[in-house]
Amino acid sequence: MNESHFARRIKEALDTGLKLSPEMGARLKVARERALEQHRAGAGELALAGAGGRGARVGGPGSFLTRVVLPAAFLVAAAITLQQWQEFQRAARQAAQHAAEIEETDSGLLTGDLPIKAYLDEEFQAWLKRSSE
Repeated sequence: MNESHFARRIKEALDTGLKLSPEMGARLKVARERALEQHRAGAGELALAGAGGRGARVGGPGSFLTRVVLPAAFLVAAAITLQQWQEFQRAARQAAQHAAEIEETDSGLLTGDLPIKAYLDEEFQAWLKRSSE
């Protein structure tokens, strides 16, 4: 037995057991059709339960999802992207600075009269720093 057949049997049982006047039956039929139309129109929307039987609609125009949740998610994603970009830029600056230091040392080695071991000597590096100050 499928759902529509079951619903039809329940409807018939309720209609025969109520002994309604034709006017009342017509009013109930109109109300039932209106309720079904509203149900079909709101089938694409979700509602979050709230106090007092009211809920925040999700998916309809002007809903809580489109007014609050989506902009907040966008801001969080933008903040994370900005932080990652700044971290990338900082790493690139550090790599460029390190490359410049190596280049300076290499050019000093190639143009200077000192042997390579002098540049590797820690005491010589300390003497260079003191003499440049």
